[in-house]
Order: sequence, then C-alpha cells, then structure tokens
Amino acid sequence: MTTYTRDDQLATQAEGPSGTRIEASGAYTGRLTLAKERTAKTGTKGLEFTFESDQGQQARFLSLWVTRANGDKIEYGYGLLSALMTCLDLKSIESTPATLDEWHADTGQWLPTQVEVFESLMHKPIGLLLQREERTWEGRTQVSMRIVEFFDPRDRRTAAEILAGTRDAQALDRLSANLREAVVRPYTPPAGSAPSSAGFADLADDDIPF
Repeated sequence: MTTYTRDDQLATQAEGPSGTRIEASGAYTGRLTLAKERTAKTGTKGLEFTFESDQGQQARFLSLWVTRANGDKIEYGYGLLSALMTCLDLKSIESTPATLDEWHADTGQWLPTQVEVFESLMHKPIGLLLQREERTWEGRTQVSMRIVEFFDPRDRRTAAEILAGTRDAQALDRLSANLREAVVRPYTPPAGSAPSSAGFADLADDDIPF
C-alpha cells in the first residue's frame, strides 16, 4: 500500500514548465479512468494514468514520476500530483490492490497482473493541459502526450489559483499559449519492448535520469 500526502507548496510550483486518441497539444476536460502505481527499474516510483475526455478521446500511458528510490520527492512530478489532488479537493491518496491486464515484454503478452491503483483519483471531473511529443523509431513517428498541468474543469482554475483563493482563472490561458504544436525527442527503445501501441508504456522509463 502506498500513501501520498498533498504538498501545497509544490502544487503551486507545478505551473512551470475508447474514443480516438488525444494527439494534439491543448486543454482537455474529462476523467481519469485509470490511476495506477508505477515503479521504474531504477526504483523511482510514480503514477500512470489513462484519461478520457468529455468528447470520448483517450490518452494512455500518462506518467508522473514522484519519488526517487530513496524516497526523496521529485519536485516537478510531485508538484503535478499535488496539483491534481488540489483540483480534486484531496489532502492525501492511498493505493489499493487491483488486478489488471498488463503488457509483459518478456512474454510479448497481455497478462492479468496485480497492481496498486488510486481509486480516489479516478472517475472524477478533471482538466488536463497536455503537450504532444514525437519520437522516431524504425522510421515511424510515435506520438505520446505529456502532462503540463491539471485544472478544475468547473472554473478552469489551476492549483496555484485555488490555493491562493483567486476567483478569476488566468494561468491556464497563459500556459496554453506556451504549448508547442509538438516537441520532438530522441528515443531508443529498450531491448524487448513491443513494437506496437504497448511500446508507449516503456517511453517514460527513458525519461528517468536516476
């Protein structure tokens, strides 16, 4: 079982940097249909989300890395997690066990696997600001989405504005204006990764420098 307590200071800092798939940068409103724990090979821990917009579009394998192997907070990731908790009016979250179909690169199969999920983050109205990222692999362009910010879909306020008691939402428009059409990043797939949509699950490990 894993528990996270909201960090209001980092939430404020987080403003920095089965329908069709979401593949365009922008602000979306909808619900997280999955929020599960992830642990990288380095021991770094985080969460992986699946998001479904109000229009039925879906974004999978959205990852936030929140703590290093030694338990230290990763400020950017923990800040975004705290921002999510702020928008959902949660002080802390706690994982519970669940069995889900997971991709296993060693067998090349989807198999029932026991994971930890955060039910309190799921199936509630939430807004996400997403940045499109592209990587070229074997002549094909792989598209993934990166979480830039969370916001309250009712009034479009970010966590910093909620915690400050600001009534007028202004930060989301400013952050949206800074989005790029796409960020192109190099990518070398790890040995044994799947050359399919399942390969997106492996992308985030490539982003961990520790």
